[in-house]
Amino acid sequence: MGETKKETKEPASSIEGQTISMRILVAEDDKSLRDVVSEILDFMGFEVALAANGLEALAAFLDRSFDLVLTDLEMPIMDGWRLTQSIKERSPDTPVVWMTGANRGAVLKKMEREPVASVLFKPFRVKDLQNTVTGALAFKEREQGSDGLTQGGRC
Repeated sequence: MGETKKETKEPASSIEGQTISMRILVAEDDKSLRDVVSEILDFMGFEVALAANGLEALAAFLDRSFDLVLTDLEMPIMDGWRLTQSIKERSPDTPVVWMTGANRGAVLKKMEREPVASVLFKPFRVKDLQNTVTGALAFKEREQGSDGLTQGGRC
C-alpha cells in the first residue's frame, strides 16, 4: 500500500490548543516526482501519504480521511480519471487536483465536466504547486465555513 510520511513539524491549523495537521494524498507513478511533491508539501507543514497508482491511493483514501488529493492522470492499474470519480462518489467535498503531462486542451475540456478543483500541467514550478494546494484548501474552507456544506466549483 502507499507510504505515509511522518507527522508535520508545524501544524497547518489549530483549534482550542489542539493541533490539526492537514493531510494530503499524492498519487503519482513517477517516484522522483512523487518524492519531490511530498518533500514540498512536508515543508509546507502537511502530513503526506503517497501512492504509486490509483488503486493504492483509493485504498489509502478509504482507510483514512484526507483534506486534499493530488493525482496524476496517467498511471498504471487505476488512472487518475477513475480515482477522481471514486473519490467524488465517496466524498464529494474532498478537493482533487490533477497533475498531468497530457494534452492541455483535452484535459481542460474534461475538467469542465469533472468535479476537480484545479489542474497542474507538468512540468510545474514549486510556486505553482504551493499556490494550487493553498488555493484548493482555502476554497474548501470558505465553502464549508459559509453554511457548513461545500457548494462545489473550482478554486
